[in-house]
Amino acid sequence: MSTFAVTNPNTGEVEKTFDSLPTEQIPGVIETADRAFHDWSSASVEDRAAVLSRAADIFESRAEELAHIIGREMGKPLKQGISEVKKVAYTARWHSKNAASFLEPTELPEAQGADRTYVKHDPLGALLGIMPWNFPYNQIARFTMPNLMVGNVIIMKQAAICPESSQKFQDILEEAGLPKGAYTNVYLNSSDAEEVLKDFRVKGVSLTGSETAGASVAGLAAKYLKKSVLELGGNDPAVVLDTDDVAALAQKLVTLRTANAGQVCTSPKRFIVLENLYDEFLDATKEAVEAVTVGAYDDPNTDMGPLSSEGARDEVVDRIQQAVSDGATLHTGGEKLDRDGWFMSPALLTDIDLDSDLGCNELFGPAVMVFKAQDEEDALRIANSTQYGLMASVWTTHVERGQQVAERINAGMTFVNTHMDSSPEFPFGGINNSGYGRENAQWALREFTNERLVRLNKQNLGG
Repeated sequence: MSTFAVTNPNTGEVEKTFDSLPTEQIPGVIETADRAFHDWSSASVEDRAAVLSRAADIFESRAEELAHIIGREMGKPLKQGISEVKKVAYTARWHSKNAASFLEPTELPEAQGADRTYVKHDPLGALLGIMPWNFPYNQIARFTMPNLMVGNVIIMKQAAICPESSQKFQDILEEAGLPKGAYTNVYLNSSDAEEVLKDFRVKGVSLTGSETAGASVAGLAAKYLKKSVLELGGNDPAVVLDTDDVAALAQKLVTLRTANAGQVCTSPKRFIVLENLYDEFLDATKEAVEAVTVGAYDDPNTDMGPLSSEGARDEVVDRIQQAVSDGATLHTGGEKLDRDGWFMSPALLTDIDLDSDLGCNELFGPAVMVFKAQDEEDALRIANSTQYGLMASVWTTHVERGQQVAERINAGMTFVNTHMDSSPEFPFGGINNSGYGRENAQWALREFTNERLVRLNKQNLGG
């Protein structure tokens, strides 16, 4: 039987293993979830909100403990881990306070003479979540919290390298009063996703992960006529038009890019800089990259921890080396570090061909890539030279100019003078190969609902 395992990326040591769920036990898991759905969906919105509010308090009170778990599972620096857990608490509270108003029936204007026409936003049932390791708690929360408020129930498959944190999430929800079966953490083999989705009682699936995994799950969802939401990769541009502090902006973008060791779908992976700023910006970027402190997740001086696994680290290093062989210029970093664990030095690359691997495809690791643009139109050309469309940012002292440029970049989320923002107040998601559907805010609350049309008319059987 295959296992889920905690393999500490700071040391390379396997600390714990967990048996995966036998295929023959899957129907029982779904049966338990389906029974829980009938109870949970009939609970009042106020009762559901109370559970989420209590869960928020528990997450917040245990933030450091929970952050240590993911530090050992996937290497997230402790401060970043604590921030992630606190964000889970905020997400739970926001939905507990705001979901009810968004779930009120939507009244429609008088239509064809009916006395009243409205749309109810009803829960569907059990949903399958397939979530990644890079934000072990927050990715789960972004899918789970709104759907629990709707009245849906969740069967959660978390990444195989995060088996301890994924079970803690269930434990905390149940401690807060969630009925057993309304959220179930399963150590599900990827090959068994079809066994879950083919069951009629499972009504949809949300996946955050790679394009390959997304295409596979979307195919299964289509095969069994299930609703799906996909949040996939990105090769997100950060377009620098002008600035009154080149060094500060370079530092800001490098900090964003190397956060979580660059393993963020919305990370600003391509810095696109107008040529009048390019040389100065590149010098400042190199200085910022070389100043990043790489260390163990629990070292208070650490800016960037290890990558999540040996394979993940080695793939990033190999692709950087291949890019250099293909003509890119490596200014610094991009090497394995001679120590235990899956550490590497952050890299700075230029002269990347837009049609090459790194020009076209997402690099899920700490590699800063800087592109020179002749002018604003050229910057837009480079920004839109991608099959993705997740997040984009424009940096300028002229906000209106930034807005005009940002709205011309093909992406689901476009920002001016900020990047990597996500919060339950506004939607999250992409277009093209970055996926479809939205998380957060009212968009998340209605992704997996029966938009039930109701029309009321007085009985009038006369002619």
